Amino acid sequence: MRRLPYSCYLFLACLTFGFCYLFCLRYGVFGAKVDWISQHSVLPDYFRRQFYDTGQLFPEFAANIGGGQNIYHFGYYGLYNPLLLFSYLLPFVKMSDYMMAVQFLGLVASVLLMYRWLEKRGFSWKICVGMAILFLLAGPVIFHSYNQIMFINYMPFLLTGLWGVDRYFEKQKSGLLTVSIFLMIMTSFYFSIGGMLVLVLYGIHRYLMVCDEAGEKVSVKSFLTAGLKFSLYFVLAVLMSGVLLAPTAFALTGREGEGAAVGLGELLFPKVSMTRFCYSPYGIGMTTLAVTAVIALVFGRKWYERALALSCAAVLTVPVFAYLLNGGLYVRDKVMIPFLPLLCYITAYYLEGLESRGKEKETEGIRRIARLGESLPYILTIVMVCLNRQQGDIRKYWKLLLLDSVLMLVCFLVFRLCQRRSVILLAPSILMLLVFDYTCHTQADRGLNRKFYEEITDSEIGEKIESVTAKEEGVYRTEQLGSDNENAANLNRIWTMGQYVSSVYSSSYHEGYREFRQETFQLEEPFRNFLMQSAVHNPVYQRFMGIKYVVSRDELLDYEPVEYDRGKKVYEDTKENGKQGDVWRVYENTQVSPVVYGTNRVISKEDFLKLEFPYRQLALLEYAVVEDAGDFSENAPIVKDVLAEWVSPIEIDLPLDIASDTDQEVQVNLPDLPEKEKGQRVLFLCFQVENQRTSKDVAVWVEGIRNKLTARSHFYYNDNTVFTYGIPLKEGQETVEMVFGKGRYEIKELEAYIGRLPSWEGEKELDDRLYQSVFKPDWERTKGNRIEGSIDVKREGYVITTIPYDENFELLVDGEPVRAEEVNTAFLGFRIGAGVHEVRLLYHAPGVKAGKLMSMAGLIIFCGMILRQKKCRKSRHLPPFPRLQMFV
Repeated sequence: MRRLPYSCYLFLACLTFGFCYLFCLRYGVFGAKVDWISQHSVLPDYFRRQFYDTGQLFPEFAANIGGGQNIYHFGYYGLYNPLLLFSYLLPFVKMSDYMMAVQFLGLVASVLLMYRWLEKRGFSWKICVGMAILFLLAGPVIFHSYNQIMFINYMPFLLTGLWGVDRYFEKQKSGLLTVSIFLMIMTSFYFSIGGMLVLVLYGIHRYLMVCDEAGEKVSVKSFLTAGLKFSLYFVLAVLMSGVLLAPTAFALTGREGEGAAVGLGELLFPKVSMTRFCYSPYGIGMTTLAVTAVIALVFGRKWYERALALSCAAVLTVPVFAYLLNGGLYVRDKVMIPFLPLLCYITAYYLEGLESRGKEKETEGIRRIARLGESLPYILTIVMVCLNRQQGDIRKYWKLLLLDSVLMLVCFLVFRLCQRRSVILLAPSILMLLVFDYTCHTQADRGLNRKFYEEITDSEIGEKIESVTAKEEGVYRTEQLGSDNENAANLNRIWTMGQYVSSVYSSSYHEGYREFRQETFQLEEPFRNFLMQSAVHNPVYQRFMGIKYVVSRDELLDYEPVEYDRGKKVYEDTKENGKQGDVWRVYENTQVSPVVYGTNRVISKEDFLKLEFPYRQLALLEYAVVEDAGDFSENAPIVKDVLAEWVSPIEIDLPLDIASDTDQEVQVNLPDLPEKEKGQRVLFLCFQVENQRTSKDVAVWVEGIRNKLTARSHFYYNDNTVFTYGIPLKEGQETVEMVFGKGRYEIKELEAYIGRLPSWEGEKELDDRLYQSVFKPDWERTKGNRIEGSIDVKREGYVITTIPYDENFELLVDGEPVRAEEVNTAFLGFRIGAGVHEVRLLYHAPGVKAGKLMSMAGLIIFCGMILRQKKCRKSRHLPPFPRLQMFV
């Protein structure tokens, strides 16, 4: 075989860059809207910032995000990703820029490793290059290299793992296999499960092949013995990964599944999903040639060929495998992406086999029969496309699949008639994928505009936030509010470790906190995805959660602009120093709750839950909620009567039936009300939305604040059928602007209230205020998983926090442990006596110690195994397994 390694590598690398430019870079940067900009690029940046702040490589708590949560809720986003840990040595490099570089280099490495692996397996260089290009153009590869990067970033290690399987059976060396599995887990543990299944199937194939080439018979005993030995290296890799897997498993335990219920019969009955195989970035994304290759090998000449094809076909068609690989939540095709390299191998194997059989000397009659049999897989592929044309998304492009399958049959017949190289069968597949990719990347509208990227990652924003938070003596939160796109991009963005936010966007989350936001407090939901828990404009929630500082381009009611300095540069947040809407300014509200405070003004949870909108929300500004108010109940009069002094119900006219293909703008008049005591004026609005066109979203804006109900078919359906708003109003404002989004829906059970939020400064005695004692943090010791400081409690009562409750907190008052309680239905609190106390809150992520012990034991065993294998090879001179010769 002619070897052209360096020229092929250079060609494939240049081709990778060219396609990335064509599909993505010419529109902006190598990143995407929503998930990449709000999760994949910012959470690794937060991990790095926390490492710089604490010096701890194994953190346990993310105090800055989502009110404060177990950091292993975010472990999926690269907490111990070896590719990202290197960035800890590069503090001068912006993490988002580093991420783009790593994404591209990982993509190039995957393509080159695919070529090299196939070359090592003995395929012709033309087939190796062709399959590497087909791999590159497969639906998920480039698409998820800048979108959902965890779907594909493990691929270099999966490919080295396949290479490691070859080394194991050829040379009895297991090091590469074990290390590859370990790195695959640490990079993307969710997809590593499917990756390990791929390695197992390929390992069975290689074992049977080696035995066949060596002329050895395979018995059940020998197969099980070899399989047990092979599986030990997987167990070892999992053991080495314990530092990530153990605490992550504990963090995920107890989370309520969001998937749809699936019947046992549905799971066990085979179902061919062409979208799983072809033309989808959320599946394997190949062409029908891959399906044909699998069918052809099912009827292969060798039993190890049939074993590989049948096992792949079973995993890819029986829904129970997709269900289990998705963690028992649902059946989705994304978990089958790891099978892409294996399908590339099967396709290469099939093409090489066509050429080898074409060279065999056979009689004319036998050759005609063979040609007829070889065309059967193409015919079966066409039949499968036709039978599944009404299946899911296939309806949209089943004609493309049909054209693809028919074209492949024609190309095969031409190949056989003209006795050409089988590599010509790759040409139409590459062309079809190229057309699909171009369409997919442009129509998906996922690209990230360079100007928007530079604006949203402008370091000057961080400098302004750091200048303000560095001077703050208490524990308060700082959030960033802008357009809907900007808010989506900033869901998890932390500019400095002194910044704390209430927003969070993660596939794993604190269930109690999400339930409080969406059901108890009924916040507005501006996004389609229920996982996107955004920063909000609701002034009651801002006060309750202690959002003292807000960074915004627009003037904010109830907040005053801040003047601050940063070194020699002075920022003045006034309109004279920047056009409204062009400059990010920091605003401050001194009326908000501290994140930690002491009080004896409490009401029982039972009484609290009896309240309705908006009294339930307002009650949290006057009382803390505990399970049983007990001795403190006399301090709480009839809550609703007190809150009725703040707000009054009003009547407003709204269109109740919406049926329009365009957005409708309406000016709603507010009734005249007598002036009350000073304080922020607020409009509370609540109504039910009945979507009569459930295949479309519904959105309603009030003064620019959006609520959205997702189309019922959307996978992350937000179930937001009750729209609530808390709208700050200007003094003398007589109308509000509402925009009813296009669609067909009905407005029901409309409620509206108007009033003023209380102003506490200088107007209430200490005993009549909720925030009676403010916690003073020790900032030298408050970092990582600990919050320490002192509090001067005037009266016996409770310490209340707006940190989501978690049973894994260790609470110490003056060095003595106290029992944690759930307060305000979802947050951390505890009883405390009067006097000055030293308070320490420690969070211990469950499973961390066990995970460290697992990893340490795994590393020791791995080192011992490598040394033993070297010693055995030297002392016994063990010969390697017979080298595989696929085609003789």
